[in-house]
Amino acid sequence: TNNACMTCHSTDGSRLVGPTWQNLYGKERPLESGETVVADEEYLRESIVEPGAKIAQGYPPSMVAYDQLSDSEINSLIAYIKSMSENEE
Repeated sequence: TNNACMTCHSTDGSRLVGPTWQNLYGKERPLESGETVVADEEYLRESIVEPGAKIAQGYPPSMVAYDQLSDSEINSLIAYIKSMSENEE
């Protein structure tokens, strides 16, 4: 909330400026480069602090770097994103 993440990312699967966080963790993500990556902790961390490194297919490269977040804040955000995938299936 403090960093306005929900302005661009949904938690219910709806499409916004950035990819939804619902069922994101652990899934394969197609990238604009044609590559595919798994949305694991490493990918999520990189996407938060260096969002231009791997652009999700179909989304504009508009996210700014959140490198001002502490490791603890980033870990909490990743845990939150993971929690939206663990309860599915």
